[in-house]
Amino acid sequence: MAASRNHPHRVRAMRSPGAEIWKHSLPWFVLIAVAALVLAWRLQLSFDLSLFLPRSNDLTQKILLKQMASGPGSRFILIGIEGDDSAGLAMASDRLKDSLAADPEFLQVQNGLPPDEEASIPPVIVDHRFVLADLDYSEDALRQALESRLQDLAFAGGPQLIELIAEDPFLSVLDILQQLTPVEYIGDRWFSADGQAVLMAETRSAATDISAQTQAIEKIKSAFALLGPASPLQLELTGFGAFGVELQRTIRSEATWRSITATLMIMLVVAVAYRRTRMVLLAAIPLGVGALFGLAVVALAFHEVHGITLAFGFTLLGIAIDYPLHLFSHARLAPPATAMERIWPTVRIGALSTLMAYVAIMLAGSKGLAQLGLFTAGGLVAAIAVTRYWLPHLVRQTNTRPPASPAASGRAQLLILPAIIVLLGSLAAASVVSSGDLWEDSLASLSPVPAERLLQDQQLRSALGAADLQYQLVLQDSDLESLLSRNEQLESRLAEAKSAGVLAGWQSVSALLPSRELQQLRRDRIPEQLELERRLDAAAKNLPFHERAFDPFLAAAGKARTAQALTPADYRGTPFAAWLDAHLFQVDEVWVSLTFLVNPDPAALGKRVASWAPGPVLVDVSQSSDGLLRAFRNGTIRAVSIAALLMVGLLLLDRHRPRRILWLALTVAAALAVTIACVTLMHEKLTVIHLIGLLLVFGLGLDYALFFSRDESAAERGCTRHALLACSASTVLAFGILGGSSIPLLKNLGVTVAIGSAASFLLAWAGRSRATRDLSRAAA
Repeated sequence: MAASRNHPHRVRAMRSPGAEIWKHSLPWFVLIAVAALVLAWRLQLSFDLSLFLPRSNDLTQKILLKQMASGPGSRFILIGIEGDDSAGLAMASDRLKDSLAADPEFLQVQNGLPPDEEASIPPVIVDHRFVLADLDYSEDALRQALESRLQDLAFAGGPQLIELIAEDPFLSVLDILQQLTPVEYIGDRWFSADGQAVLMAETRSAATDISAQTQAIEKIKSAFALLGPASPLQLELTGFGAFGVELQRTIRSEATWRSITATLMIMLVVAVAYRRTRMVLLAAIPLGVGALFGLAVVALAFHEVHGITLAFGFTLLGIAIDYPLHLFSHARLAPPATAMERIWPTVRIGALSTLMAYVAIMLAGSKGLAQLGLFTAGGLVAAIAVTRYWLPHLVRQTNTRPPASPAASGRAQLLILPAIIVLLGSLAAASVVSSGDLWEDSLASLSPVPAERLLQDQQLRSALGAADLQYQLVLQDSDLESLLSRNEQLESRLAEAKSAGVLAGWQSVSALLPSRELQQLRRDRIPEQLELERRLDAAAKNLPFHERAFDPFLAAAGKARTAQALTPADYRGTPFAAWLDAHLFQVDEVWVSLTFLVNPDPAALGKRVASWAPGPVLVDVSQSSDGLLRAFRNGTIRAVSIAALLMVGLLLLDRHRPRRILWLALTVAAALAVTIACVTLMHEKLTVIHLIGLLLVFGLGLDYALFFSRDESAAERGCTRHALLACSASTVLAFGILGGSSIPLLKNLGVTVAIGSAASFLLAWAGRSRATRDLSRAAA
């Protein structure tokens, strides 16, 4: 028999440990290679701020979201100059305006002074001016127009103005352009309340094109630097595009050092807890594979991956470090595979609870948060699979002591009263601190832009006499021509309201795109060329104009009588394309027109609009955005509630004792209440981002409570405490680092999870007493 056991063929047939490890590792290496190829093929980064706006199925709210992402003003970069007296700032404003206006990157640059009338007029306006304005071709109207032009020439008679008057004695093109300006010119340069000179630059590129916006901002900075190398002037830039560029820069800088710091902190916790370099390296495997797989899933599901997903999703996925730590701690009492089998039912329940929290984030209603939730959910599944099926083959048993005998095990005593006391006390404290309304419903709470930068943007915008974007009139129709006709009827009613002092003015799509019916009516009003020439000669009688001075006007009028109808396609590639898109667009195959109001009286206008049925809808953007966020929050709360009910059902199916389920529920609820109380003490009100953090706390709290409530031996209890202490410490450190971010969205998330993790651990630990039978009683 001995000879048989030592047979050389039998020895060769035995696998070495290295061969066993390679056998179990090869499939994972293949999957890792596939994920890496997916990233090389699909990964594209985006820094579009609109991705973090909530989604909605309501048409009005979809219109609101479209405005926030690409509406009027989204292409505007607001420029503030300070550091000198008003005269010096005015001079700097003029010089910077002239420099930027010559750059094709900008569609327009304004600083408060009216546009130069002698500047070149866009051809699309010149060619279609006869159908864009209601012109009176009577002799009296022509005479009045010619007399006004004489006065214009007396004050500013340049060659370009003379040429313009010859083509357009009404100067209708200037009136048309004035209707399109996003601001009201008051005859002087813009200054903010704190004395800054203010300019507005409209970029040719969309605000979501961060690369182009970066280039535009660099051009502004370069032009500003040319004002004087030793100048005391200071530059401030705000606006949607400027904030996107700042966010990109912040993410890149913070992602580097915060990710490195969080990784080092987690490695330090693992090193202190297990005192072996090998354990630190093995703990990194589930995290690395999870991050790779999670990112690959997002790259496949979305055309672009937001920078926040890439930069800080790794931190959210950091709680997956818990799973290898559970394995390492319990492998001190049994071989790794055996230890994994023993703790797997509890690990599985805890992982499912965390996964549900991540899925709730994914379904919260924001594309950016959906990416974040999908990344962490996919990464979590990969990390738990690696821990369950690969890691046990790589881990060595860390302690040779045999596991405790079954006789030494005992049932945990779960103390319910402390959890109830903490739960009620924390909820009471939160209600007192929040002073009534617990929730912050402003969309600014979802913004990754710091509050002080938003305030600076508001201060600069207040210097512009712009249309009030808070109040808008919305018209909807399935047919474009019908919508344009209704919009023209609306304009006549708004003119009556303006005469009554209900509003100061408005901006409407009718200024650029009249209906075909109105265009034809205006063409029909143009007299035939001989008749128009006769009227013009009569109007110019005794005026010092050359006999054939207005031949260009007569030729253009004759051409306009038979011209093709003006369509949206005529504005493509022109400076007015963005303006038209902001006032006229399609949502779900429904045409929508927006009319922006200048200094309206909302109450008085609301009464008038109510009588215009069926007609426009007066929308308060601020109120609608708050309602949108409330709907977003309520949807997230529903997702949380469903997740909680599913977890209770899962525990019942897993045959957990009713008393244990009650203890689990109360302990998790108490941890959530403590977190809410602390967060409201720090931030006064909760945002949707805090709510998402509470989802993660729910998953963590249930995981900790499940392990602390297991029936196990005294030795196993020591392993459990050791593992959970390491888990909680790593989570608190990782999310605490995230809580120091300068990006409000991430700061709120990090603070919430760090506090919640600590509270969950302490409450679960404090709520579990010693086992009913310890080792000595079992031995007796």
